[in-house]
Amino acid sequence: MSDPSSAPVQTPSVPWLTKRTAVGLLIFLAILVFFLTQTRLPAVLQKLPNLGTPLSARDRSTFSFFADPAAFPRPLRWIAFGLNLWDANSIGMFFAVLLGGAASAALVPDVRLRNLLNKKGALGAGVGGSLGLPLFMCSACSAPVSVGFYRSGASLETSLGMVLGSALFNPVGILAIFLLMPLPMALARVTFGLTAIFLLVPMIAQGKGARRLEATGARMPPRASPVKVTGADSWAAAFKDALSAWWSHTTQVSLRLVPAMFVAAFAVGAVLLVVQPQSLSRFGAEGIAIVLLAALVGTLLQLPTLFEIPLVLGVIALGLGVGPATALLLTAPASGVVTFMLLRRDLGWKIPALLLGGTFVFGSLAGLIVNSL
Repeated sequence: MSDPSSAPVQTPSVPWLTKRTAVGLLIFLAILVFFLTQTRLPAVLQKLPNLGTPLSARDRSTFSFFADPAAFPRPLRWIAFGLNLWDANSIGMFFAVLLGGAASAALVPDVRLRNLLNKKGALGAGVGGSLGLPLFMCSACSAPVSVGFYRSGASLETSLGMVLGSALFNPVGILAIFLLMPLPMALARVTFGLTAIFLLVPMIAQGKGARRLEATGARMPPRASPVKVTGADSWAAAFKDALSAWWSHTTQVSLRLVPAMFVAAFAVGAVLLVVQPQSLSRFGAEGIAIVLLAALVGTLLQLPTLFEIPLVLGVIALGLGVGPATALLLTAPASGVVTFMLLRRDLGWKIPALLLGGTFVFGSLAGLIVNSL
């Protein structure tokens, strides 16, 4: 007789996509589709006629604004700048928080899905950049979505790539830049975006201590804790679990990030009070110093979606050279003070600081190259 203990152990097969995961993904996609069709794409289409209109010299946007800085005493104009930035990003931030919570709700219970988004190096950054493309968000608004993925198990590369992909490769923005700006500037924007995603992001992840912190969790905020799943194999139970997880993680994302964004918006206002992009031409039209200054201003700014296009056209109209204008075009949408404050809540200070520093360095190099052409 054969020994029963020698028979192979049969392990139950696990479906790649469980009902619980399917419902979580459905929630995420439903929010994204509603956001794009009802708010983001109509807003982008409304901006299109004004994209080629340079920003005026009185701090007025070619888009609508909530508060007129000219109506404030100069020392208090940072308040108007902060209110305008918050007003411009409020709808996007609202949906970003919902999407961030939905990302956590979809990923937490499914190991295979988390592994798919846990790729390292340039591959992981490319995956994140591709996921950022359909968001149509600025870097600040895409940060909560990125954080939602990161807290649920996505790699650092995927999470940072998502922020840069959303901010730098907005299809409408890329098309408008090629139509409205000199070809070297447009090519520099695409090259900068690819370099930032496939080179800068892996460099940040491989930076001293960054990989170790991510792997061990040392000094890093805890990842999102899974919401208890009932285990019942029914669509009703799956919807109940997914909605519970979505509400829980959305609340977590909101409490962690919304206050930080509110404070950071006024910090950007303080930056604008000291150095406004429209005044860059006063320091010269071309040269190394003005390129570096433009890159620094762009790195510290935080702009709504597509706002960099009329801004750069405006500074060119005021006499700024193509090289410094290129540095501003590349750095302004890539990161900023608000993005820094949002990412640091879950990534600590070092990683978003490296993102800011890398944006400045790569943007400066691109501006200097175009300046020399």
